[in-house]
Amino acid sequence: MDSGPVDALRVSQLDASELDQELVQLTKTQLSQLFKYHKVNFLARFEPEIQAAIKFLLWKFALYDSGATVGQQILGIYYRQPRKVNPGAGITGREKILYAFLVIICPWLKERIATLLSYCGLGHLESEVNWWLHHVETVVKVSTLINLLVFVKRGVYLTLVERVLGLRAQFPHRQGQRQVGYEYMTRELLWHGFSEFLFFLLPLINFQRIKNTVTRWVGVQRSNSQGHVRHRTNADLLSCAVCDQSPVMPREIGCRHVFCYYCVAANFSADPNYTCPQCGHPVVSQTNIQAVKHHINP
Repeated sequence: MDSGPVDALRVSQLDASELDQELVQLTKTQLSQLFKYHKVNFLARFEPEIQAAIKFLLWKFALYDSGATVGQQILGIYYRQPRKVNPGAGITGREKILYAFLVIICPWLKERIATLLSYCGLGHLESEVNWWLHHVETVVKVSTLINLLVFVKRGVYLTLVERVLGLRAQFPHRQGQRQVGYEYMTRELLWHGFSEFLFFLLPLINFQRIKNTVTRWVGVQRSNSQGHVRHRTNADLLSCAVCDQSPVMPREIGCRHVFCYYCVAANFSADPNYTCPQCGHPVVSQTNIQAVKHHINP
């Protein structure tokens, strides 16, 4: 069996690329948390520089030092140059620098070209430069799509940068037969199906009505006479009978208790049989929910 380098699997190359992108986003998220108490536009103002700095650090401590990105190192993949005199040799320092230029510097230049032109006194060329950038970007996008289709067919050169520089993602040694277990997949499919079922079922259940019904069954309610409006006191005006907070837009339903408008309206909308949780007085209809008349028992 040949123990030399072999081209990495397509799925491994795609996974490595996704890991690299997620690492950049994760680093940006942590940086945002660090500056979350600064002005909102603080990080947005330097977005291109922050993006370039994060990519540079990851490039320096991963690709430049070891010849592989962070995602590739996790999956045991390294860049090789199989077309050289020494097959399977790692990439050179020159290729690493060119990689950084294409992946880090070029995107930063694209974002800051207008600022650089103004700084150099060439602002009058901005429209012409933008026209060329637009066409170059279109060509790059089309080329990237074509390259991806070729990658799917042949399994080498996932990105356009890799194809331009001739960098092939390879395993250092031929991989043994992979043992695939489906227990994890089965568990994920089970929980996914269960969650989809809950997402369908839960909106159909009126939990508020169930809660109010149970409360009426097990609650110890006072008689309607005890809850008549003529028995209202100052204390009844200070708290909502539902949330026990100071009433917002106070409303009454015919008993001495006072409600927030949202508390009583939302409960009655969810449960047409809703009654006062303090005395059991029914709402009956929406028209019975009226602004509070300050009848206070002297």
